Amino acid sequence: MDAGEGVDLICLIDSDSSVRVCVLGRNRPGNTPYNDYLDAELIITSAFVSGRLALCLSPEVMDDWSTALHELPDRQGIRWTAMGDAEIRIEIDRQFSVPRPIVTVDDDGESGVSVRVVLDPGDGWVDELREQLGRVRQMWPNEVVTTPRSRDYWQ
Repeated sequence: MDAGEGVDLICLIDSDSSVRVCVLGRNRPGNTPYNDYLDAELIITSAFVSGRLALCLSPEVMDDWSTALHELPDRQGIRWTAMGDAEIRIEIDRQFSVPRPIVTVDDDGESGVSVRVVLDPGDGWVDELREQLGRVRQMWPNEVVTTPRSRDYWQ
């Protein structure tokens, strides 16, 4: 995917449904701590529902996603708060030969909507999520290190 179109942080797709978080770019240019915030869009499609939710991802939220992905194979599921009250949960349905993700998106604060999508993306989807995170971090690495303000700042 072209950087002008965005880069997928989460892309779980099967023949009927998809859940994507597409990172669109930096929230603000410059060398302030807000430069490392990323604008993104959550996109859900299925035969029953489709929707979009704008997100702004902080460096801490990205670190939380990395930690969650690291823990996912050893657990029944994970929770990731993408922004404010928007939460993405991934449960693992292990009753099939290939474990399948069940993704629930709750937007309690903004819209009050909750959507649950059962996907069959095939084998290796957890590794693909890790690769997607790596591509986002490579495209938009943290550039700002918080340092004390210079004396000239107040003049």
